[in-house]
Amino acid sequence: MLDFNDPIITLMILPFTITIIGHGLFRFFAGEGLGHTLANGSLIIAFIITLLVFYGLPGIPIRTNTDQLLFICLISLCFGFLQDRYPKINFLSPTIHIALMVLVVFWIYTNNGNFPVIRTNLFSLAYITILAITFFLKLEAIQYNELQAPIALFWVAVGLFVVARGSEISISENLMLILISALSAYLILNFPRPKFPFGASALYPGYLIILSVAMQMINIDPSLVFSLLILSIIFYTENLINFLPETYATPLIKLVMPAIPIGIAWLFS
Repeated sequence: MLDFNDPIITLMILPFTITIIGHGLFRFFAGEGLGHTLANGSLIIAFIITLLVFYGLPGIPIRTNTDQLLFICLISLCFGFLQDRYPKINFLSPTIHIALMVLVVFWIYTNNGNFPVIRTNLFSLAYITILAITFFLKLEAIQYNELQAPIALFWVAVGLFVVARGSEISISENLMLILISALSAYLILNFPRPKFPFGASALYPGYLIILSVAMQMINIDPSLVFSLLILSIIFYTENLINFLPETYATPLIKLVMPAIPIGIAWLFS
């Protein structure tokens, strides 16, 4: 029997429910075309609401990682809504996407790091930025390819949850549980065939949530770098499956393939 007084249960049920209701409201008020296009933002709205319920309103100036994450979600959600609603606006070019990614990486660092930035940290930030941009461009490339992007984000979130649990980083556990729940609701709504496009409203904030949590985990325990690098293989699962003979490239194999890097990452966490 479910114990609704257990915060973990609430962390799963609240975002799941809000995501489903949000899709219905977008569809009802914005109509079939625009409503379907913008509805993907519901999973990020669900994340934000759950974050507010559990961690309260953010403080100004920003002092905690959850406060910073809330603002990252709000800003990237607005940016994503504009991208989905007006996809041909010039200032929303890929160059701007990359510039925003760089700004976010350094903003996350400023909330945890020390100044002036020593050379070692500077090189680390450069590597993180390059990897962050590379993985983001990969997700953009598969964004509208069936459900590859949301499935990749889902499994990476599961992997971060497993590593955070193994390393006893409770804040990261909770944040990933919220994201996993919201993504689960989105994927269920799109089963067996995609109905709601996975647009920028979900892609940008969803990826930045994962990036923010990953950077926070490294800040808490630098030894987790290897585990998190292993998890990044999940972004390329589809490419790896293409190397398998056709008889092995079954839906079941595609489903369980991400479990391999998750298991390895957990062993090293």
